[in-house]
Amino acid sequence: MKNKILAFLALLICFCTVAAACGGGGEGLSESGSGTEQSGEASGNADYSVTVTDYLGKPCTSGIVVLFMQDGAQAAMQVVNAEGVAVKNLKKGNYTVELKFTDSKAAYYYNKEGLELSAEKTDLKIELLNGTPAEGEELYASGEEHTAYDVKEGGTFLTLKSDVRNYYLFTPTVAGTYEFTTDSINAKIGYYGAPSFVQENSAAEVVDNSFTLSISDSMIGKDNTGTTVIVVGIDAVDIDKCVLKIERIGDPKHSIADEPWTVYKASETPSAFTLESGVSLKNFDLTASTDSYALVYNEEDGSYHLGSKDGKRVYVWLTEEPPYMACFKTVLESVGMNRYFFDDEGNFVKKESYSECLLQYIECADKEKGVYPLTMDLEYIIKQCGEHNGWWKADSHGFIFYNAAEQPMAELNTEIAWLFMCCYAE
Repeated sequence: MKNKILAFLALLICFCTVAAACGGGGEGLSESGSGTEQSGEASGNADYSVTVTDYLGKPCTSGIVVLFMQDGAQAAMQVVNAEGVAVKNLKKGNYTVELKFTDSKAAYYYNKEGLELSAEKTDLKIELLNGTPAEGEELYASGEEHTAYDVKEGGTFLTLKSDVRNYYLFTPTVAGTYEFTTDSINAKIGYYGAPSFVQENSAAEVVDNSFTLSISDSMIGKDNTGTTVIVVGIDAVDIDKCVLKIERIGDPKHSIADEPWTVYKASETPSAFTLESGVSLKNFDLTASTDSYALVYNEEDGSYHLGSKDGKRVYVWLTEEPPYMACFKTVLESVGMNRYFFDDEGNFVKKESYSECLLQYIECADKEKGVYPLTMDLEYIIKQCGEHNGWWKADSHGFIFYNAAEQPMAELNTEIAWLFMCCYAE
């Protein structure tokens, strides 16, 4: 019995050796490329590789399917991997490559010419660009309505109009220094501010058809959502297509906007104030001579009076509108009140915020008339904000003193112009 078992085992080993020598294992090779390279070659197959990158050379890794086409029909398909590569083991031959995207709403563009594979050419690289969205947003510039399209970091393929400036909106979600450029000098680029204020000329220096912007942390919203929207304009000169390149090239430059605020605190905590019944209020004549209004500080009541410490009391409009500008309450609800300080050489010194202090006074203002006595704190705040914003500087964008004909008040006395926020008991 023992001899019969040994003879059977010897016969079985011999049979397996012959089967292996005949290559019977090659019939199990899968289309996806499993098995050895030798087995693939023996069956007339080859590994065909397609690498998909963005305009900056980074691999495109999600939502992309590579189609291998032959005679107009799909021969195979493969999703790109974590390196942006799709590899398929196919029968040796000629194939044309196409891309499909799992996100049907996403806009992409790639050059479809020359995307061919063969037995001699088994590797291919495709550069994938962002496409321009089908729908844009309304944008008003130079008194006209335009359509502006959202663009992303990387490269975006654009179709340009030559008769108007082409506008695009970029919303960064990460702080940094960004470079903006196009692939053609005939697609002239510029930075035109924000959607709320589109400028006529580029607000950034353009060198070699490129400009850079530094986006600080304070310009980025919470939860990785951008709050700053950049308006990019492109003027087409004998060109109808280009690629817009937006690349983060480094960390943000040092910005004053990221400096901490010094919060101005009231010298004395204000208390609730009620104007005496029957008191009428009169605004100051800002065309009067400087010595027409002599303000005297009364230490007992902590406020200014006209002529003497017992003269007519002076007040500040806090919740009611003065003649030339919104009241402090309205301003605080929109932009706040502050000032940046620099030394004689132009170096930054500090940022001072007055909003918290003003809110204390606003809460204590007379409920009916919306005024509070003029204190040293309020005098300081009005003067600092006025000088910082150029409220009474005729050549400043912040100038606020215009006559009925909407012309600058030539007769304005700038030495007492700060009293525009004030009034006095008549």
